[in-house]
Amino acid sequence: MTTETKSKRFSFEFDVFSLLTLAAVLYLAYSAHMTNMKNAEKLNGLLSKYEQTLDAAIANDKVTLDRYQKNVKKAVQSLSPKEKELMLALLEIDRKKNTL
Repeated sequence: MTTETKSKRFSFEFDVFSLLTLAAVLYLAYSAHMTNMKNAEKLNGLLSKYEQTLDAAIANDKVTLDRYQKNVKKAVQSLSPKEKELMLALLEIDRKKNTL
């Protein structure tokens, strides 16, 4: 007489070491993510400050301002209608954000 045993498709074993490893990996991933977010925020602040300084320098130099405005007009003229529509929508959002 032979007895057949059904093999389980899924087996679950509680392993404390695996659980601790998973917790450590999740903590390290979260920690790295938060550090990256802080660094990105600092970088964004620096870029914003640089942009403001550059804008002020361009506005104070008549020749550079004229060249900049001509280049912007050329860039806008080279956009497709969809790209122009998107650009105008983004500028409107930015304008509303800056007036708040």
